[in-house]
Amino acid sequence: MPVKGQRLRFWAVPALLLGWYLLLVVRAAHLHLGDHTPRNRFVLKRSLPAARGFIYDRAGRPLAITQPGRRIFLDYSCLATNHNVPRIASVVAELTGRDTDAVLLDFRSRRSKYMVQGISFDDRALELVTNKTIYSGVGLERVMRRQYPLGRCLSHVIGFVNRYEDGLAGIEWQYNRYLRGTDGFIESTRDGDGYEIRSRRATTADPIDGAHVHLTIDQTLQKKAEEILAEGVAHANAVGGQVIVQLVKTGEILVMAALPDFDPSHYRDVPSKVWNNPNICSVYEPGSTMKSIIVAAALNEGLITPDSVFDVGHGSWHYGGHILRDKVYGRVDVRTILKKSSNIGAAMIGLLLGNRRMECYLRGFGFGEPLGIDLPGEARGLLKPSSRWSTVTPTRIAIGQGVSVTALQMLNSYCTIANGGHLMRPYVVSKVVSPSGETILQNGPTVIGRPIRPAVAAQVREMLVSVTEGGTGRRAAVEGYTIAGKTGTAQQVVNGAYSQTDYWASFVGFVPAEDPVFGMLVVIDRPRGLRTGGAVSAPVFSRLALVVARYLELPITAPSDAELEAL
Repeated sequence: MPVKGQRLRFWAVPALLLGWYLLLVVRAAHLHLGDHTPRNRFVLKRSLPAARGFIYDRAGRPLAITQPGRRIFLDYSCLATNHNVPRIASVVAELTGRDTDAVLLDFRSRRSKYMVQGISFDDRALELVTNKTIYSGVGLERVMRRQYPLGRCLSHVIGFVNRYEDGLAGIEWQYNRYLRGTDGFIESTRDGDGYEIRSRRATTADPIDGAHVHLTIDQTLQKKAEEILAEGVAHANAVGGQVIVQLVKTGEILVMAALPDFDPSHYRDVPSKVWNNPNICSVYEPGSTMKSIIVAAALNEGLITPDSVFDVGHGSWHYGGHILRDKVYGRVDVRTILKKSSNIGAAMIGLLLGNRRMECYLRGFGFGEPLGIDLPGEARGLLKPSSRWSTVTPTRIAIGQGVSVTALQMLNSYCTIANGGHLMRPYVVSKVVSPSGETILQNGPTVIGRPIRPAVAAQVREMLVSVTEGGTGRRAAVEGYTIAGKTGTAQQVVNGAYSQTDYWASFVGFVPAEDPVFGMLVVIDRPRGLRTGGAVSAPVFSRLALVVARYLELPITAPSDAELEAL
């Protein structure tokens, strides 16, 4: 053998020994200095879900609830040899909706440690773990499911949650931090395959359930409002509609309905744009309902009185290079301008008011900024600074064109007139209560502005009564009550121009006119055939206003037609 080969063989053995020694040193250092806490492999930590708080209406009736359920799983290692496996599999299949043969296959695989079969909300599932004489090899874990007892009713206000019980819209989103609660947890030991050894469970922290949210909404009125609105939308062959009812002295919302709506339990079945609450998230040009605001501003400035007379001509008026048309002719006073909804008369009053003052009053009534309602996504509307107005702009804003508002803003402005000039912050949540019954949040009436004097508000209220007594809003009249309100008919903007077919039809008012308790706004989106606020929205207002007045047990303030004939 060559000398070189002998040398290699001579050094090979020491080299192998040295390498083996170095491996032992590295392994020893790793064992002494490395991170070898049990959590790496043998400690199990699992979350215990908290129950999401309920949402109630103003009378304490549930609108959103959390139903506790149980996740059913198999654990072959805990199966008693003397138990009837097909019988156990049959019960598990019945509770989870699975096929019995599929459950049996999982059992007989003998690899089914913590093999989830499904979720059951049937209390009979408890017997699987309590009746040890019949059942074994089955375990339960707590789960939660959000449910909405009223279905589609109030969907835009309540909102919905995702699969992780996080709110994604409406009250569910706005008050998620209160409703969510705090999950608990368990700490236990795993076996070599990573499954829990339940007998070695060490620590359990119970979950803290979420708080309950109480709304100002009345469930009975809400359901009736949605029913009447749906009939009104169908009768007008319209695309959709909105209704809000608000207590004028406090800002509490009794009803907030919109169509199209959705089922919160199946919110993915509709386009995401339907999730938005159009009463606060969408804007529209209000049309003639804005005239009352302009008249109130001019009265407050002392520029006019209810008896001031304006010559509105014979149906057309040239100003600023544009023509404004009207159906009211000749010399008319301010009362008639509102009663007959004169475009030219309102435009002339707007010019008297002036650009800067008009803008200030509009913002004072809550237009152009969010009102701060406790719901997500409130739009500010569109009200350009008066410095950017053209010559013709004040004459168009005075008739509700060139300015966009939310339905809530328009109703709230009329409630300001109804209550004597106090601009209230509208709200839908009255309180939040902890699971133990402690009130942790309390909402109440909040005045956010005083745009007009009480005497001016009284003058406007008086004039608005005439709108429903021989004016454009005759169909809004309610038997037994004096109604004050205003119609609105506005062309929609389509592709940058006013449409000749698509309109917003609205009516806004308050009941009773002498001492208003509630205000209401009805907006119908793109009615076909009849398209004016007086023809389309006023009848919906009339039907629902009667329901609300009787529900609130308001005293009769006006004699019926039969009583008048008897006199």
